[in-house]
This record gives sequence, structure tokens and C-alpha cells, in this order.
Amino acid sequence: MTQTRSPGQRASTGFQYTRTPEGCWCPIHRDGQPVTAPLGLRFAERVHIESIPRHVAGAIYEAHHSYMDSVPRTNLVHHGLCYQDQLLGAITWRYPLIRSLEYDGTRYEGDEIVEAARICIGVDFPNLASAALARSMERFVRRHGRRRGVRLLLTFVRADFDGSMIKALRDKGWHCAGKTEPGQAGNRPDKQIRERPKWRFLCEVPAESEREQTSLGRWTP
Repeated sequence: MTQTRSPGQRASTGFQYTRTPEGCWCPIHRDGQPVTAPLGLRFAERVHIESIPRHVAGAIYEAHHSYMDSVPRTNLVHHGLCYQDQLLGAITWRYPLIRSLEYDGTRYEGDEIVEAARICIGVDFPNLASAALARSMERFVRRHGRRRGVRLLLTFVRADFDGSMIKALRDKGWHCAGKTEPGQAGNRPDKQIRERPKWRFLCEVPAESEREQTSLGRWTP
């Protein structure tokens, strides 16, 4: 039997969603509560991505991100996550603050790695995050990846979340690469989230010639 949840309620293992604040005037809710799709209804083909300004992404994070309410300092592009032409969330693509990373025996330099940061959905919409990230990563790789020499995508999910959003994208190349150790960053303000371990997920970006040989379904949402 399918369990139902009241609007705004989040399961303990849910993704990075916080209930809509009363009188929320963020870009998602300033015109009222947007329409979402109920469980069981196909919706992925109606999800699309738009580039949005920094201040729009920041307003969404401030109102709805459950533990990082600011915009990353170093960012490349902000994507608005849309369903039926309604803005429902945001993702920021940025260079991570790391010098290099080794994965599957290959070393990637910092300027070859791009992080999908602040993946934020401002409505209670099951499975939207996975569908939106699939389209967002395709758009980013197509428009920026080749020109910038991006070889590896990275994202983090809090360890007390189930990570189902990323697990659902294994056919897009995402794989769990272990947990990070908790610890504050010496060159940035302390954040409570840094005291908690996080799952690290990685996705190798094939070269242009390899993408042509890869199944269309993996790199075209």
C-alpha cells in the first residue's frame, strides 16, 4: 500500500527539501504554490533546464536548501529546474575547492573536475531531483564541458540522507565513491554540515569521440 504524506512533510531519509516557509516570496512561490506531479505519473519529459542569474539561485537556496543557504563563491553557471515552465529548484555548477582527485586509478586535476552543488528542490516532488539533475548535467556537459576540458563530475549527499537521487542516475554514470571525513574548512566560515560525513558521488565524462559511441540514452535525457 502506498503511504501518503501531507504537503511539506519530509521523510527522515528524504532529499534536500525543507517545507515552504509561511509567506514565502522566493522565486518559486512568489506567484503561489506551483503545480507538481503525483506519484505514479510520468513527468520526466516535462522537466527542463534554464540558466538563471546568481541572485535567483541564491534566493532559492536561502528559502529552501536544508543546510547550505548561500551561493558557492566560485561558480560557473546556475541552472533553474523547471517543470511545465514552472521554476521549482536550482543547481549550481562550480569548480570544487580541491587540487586533484584520484578515481578508478586515474588522477583528475582540479580544473578537470566540476561539482554539482546546492542541488535544491523547493517543493515536495518525489523523483524530481534525479530527473532534473539528469537534464542539468547533460546541458552543462554539452555547453561547457568540452570547452573547459571537464573530465569528472562530482557531488555530495549528506550521509543521513538515503542518496536515492544519485543512485537513480547510475545509468548516467554516477557512482558512490565513499564518505568524506567531517571537518571544518580553515579558510571558510564554520558550517554545521561540515561536522557530518557525506557521501561522495562521481561521474566520469567521456571524451567527445567516446560519447558518440555511448548509448544515446545515457547522455541525452
